[in-house]
Amino acid sequence: MCSMPKRKRRYAKVPLYSKSEQQGFLQADDEDTFDLDETDDTEVDSPSEVKREKNYHTSAAVCQRKFCFPIIAASILAGAAIGVVLVVTSSEKGNPSTVLKWWQKCIVYQIYPRSFKDSNGDGVGDLKGITSKLDYFTYLNVKAIWISPFYPSPMADFGYDISNYTDVDPLFGSLSDFDVLLQEAHKRGLRVIIDFVAGHTSSAHPWFNMSVQRIPLYDEYYIWADGTVLENGSVIPPSNWVSRFGYSAWQWNDVRQQYYYHAYLASQPTLNYRSPEVLEEVKNVLRFWLDRGVDGIRVDAVSNMMVHSDYYQNQARSYKEGAEWWQKEYYIMNLTHNVPDIFPIVGEWRKVLNSYHDFDADTDDYKLMIVEVVDGPDGRNRYFHSGADLPFNFDLIFALNMERKKECNASCIRGVIQRGYDSLATNAWANFVFSSHDEHRASSRIGVNYVDAMNVLLLTLQGTPTTYYGEELGMKDITVSFEDTQDPKGKRLGPKKYKKKSRDPERSPMQWDDSMNAGFTTSSKPWLPVHPEYKTINVEVEMNSPKTTSLKVYRDAAFLREQPSLQYGALDFCVVTPNILSFIRSANAHPNYLIIINFGKVNETVSFSKPVETQDALGLVKVITSRAANEGRFVKDAFVSLTSVTLYPGDGLVMEVEQWTCHTD
Repeated sequence: MCSMPKRKRRYAKVPLYSKSEQQGFLQADDEDTFDLDETDDTEVDSPSEVKREKNYHTSAAVCQRKFCFPIIAASILAGAAIGVVLVVTSSEKGNPSTVLKWWQKCIVYQIYPRSFKDSNGDGVGDLKGITSKLDYFTYLNVKAIWISPFYPSPMADFGYDISNYTDVDPLFGSLSDFDVLLQEAHKRGLRVIIDFVAGHTSSAHPWFNMSVQRIPLYDEYYIWADGTVLENGSVIPPSNWVSRFGYSAWQWNDVRQQYYYHAYLASQPTLNYRSPEVLEEVKNVLRFWLDRGVDGIRVDAVSNMMVHSDYYQNQARSYKEGAEWWQKEYYIMNLTHNVPDIFPIVGEWRKVLNSYHDFDADTDDYKLMIVEVVDGPDGRNRYFHSGADLPFNFDLIFALNMERKKECNASCIRGVIQRGYDSLATNAWANFVFSSHDEHRASSRIGVNYVDAMNVLLLTLQGTPTTYYGEELGMKDITVSFEDTQDPKGKRLGPKKYKKKSRDPERSPMQWDDSMNAGFTTSSKPWLPVHPEYKTINVEVEMNSPKTTSLKVYRDAAFLREQPSLQYGALDFCVVTPNILSFIRSANAHPNYLIIINFGKVNETVSFSKPVETQDALGLVKVITSRAANEGRFVKDAFVSLTSVTLYPGDGLVMEVEQWTCHTD
């Protein structure tokens, strides 16, 4: 459980890692070596060559011939709770200390506040709206929420351009509203994680205005450079660096007569962390929110927070097919992405977080640090070694994306997952993300029929899962005209290309019920349109339907995830074909679970047992995807013979078995 500790005063002079953390859950192994990743777009098709034995143990060599056989014990009585005993033979059982930190046990649920719930009828979600829906998380068995930015902002990038780090934008409410939200969340045992946008501010921030005017102390708060003078006397930007949104990352300022660097929009100048004053300012911001009682931070875009110290060195070409000069894909970007100087900064934040946790007391008040890292395993591991707890793993997002024209079948998915585990740094804890406010919804990326299957996978893997609001319902992307487009990333490309980059489709209002605007707002015009299918896809309908719904599937999996086997148990892949992905989650002295999912486009029948004369091997169904349940193929809490299991495309099952081994013969 993720019960809330009592508030503690912060403690000074705490070591960067406690003794228990240094020892960790794993046995120490050889030092890690790294190669710098040079691009954002990580390829995830091939498994990593880095292999390590983990406490959760994913058996790469298990069931190479794609058959798993439960061994039936003759002593089982007919009609007993489960009709077969399965004998565990794995010597790498992966059953460490069962005392996990709260963030290792909880689902993290991302709330995009503009779109979650509007309390005052202005068409935009707010903090009071979130507070009014906290009981929904109790229903879901979600115990940690991450709230995207709610700080004062001109909203050029919808809150990711901050003009005041220590307040709440009136659009979302007030500091008092935040305090009430935090208090009510903690009453329900719900942890609150806030977005920490530490790499850049708004150009409307007082720091930037004082830096423009070269006011002492603030003079070097941002990255300033003189232009490059050509032979004809004209002045151009210092280098060919481009922003993440495209075009030059250098913007001329008439007052200061210099260029400043911006990793994103020109209205989002990047902070200069080579200034000690900047680091201390941002640490004080962190202390401000920790003093209020937040449980953790999610650091936004940490990879792009610093740049190479030579502002006049040009980026090398990537020669990526189809990339144009104004796009980041045209360059390698190693001078502005994952610059090594970032990592000590992350370590400084870890020290601040640790100062709010009493390592000697028996409390679970540890402060979580998630970092947004759009990189492969080596890139993620560097942040873990610097003090981050969960460098987000987006590999499944990139692998399963029809719009990127990538075919990733069940065998490929297994490879992506295996790679994530095998390459995980020593003492690190796995995590998986499948949707976010920057990526199209699952239904658009993998197809409507596979959303339940993906949620089942996400909640049964070992590690911390992150769910984007509405994915538990099977919400779909909306269609937004150019005239109604809000996202600057899309708008700046014009009416012909905006759809390629706009993130509006996945940010539509949460669908609460079948009333006007899905119960999101009483306004006649929400900030983005509500999906037209909201009358059938919404919380109230899916909660109260006599049928199995996506919401009920998600909830069943979320509650089942409390079981020790699904918390810290071993993960062993079993039958894996181009269509079928299956694996076992097991822990000593606890029920074990067989997960089977058909990610293919055709029906497939698989066998998980050798027929024996005395009795079939059986599994007790605990979670079923909605279409399989509603069409009567499987029944919850009924037994299924494992000799022959037929799954349609998008079908998923979680079955309880007692003890299990996968054989390779």
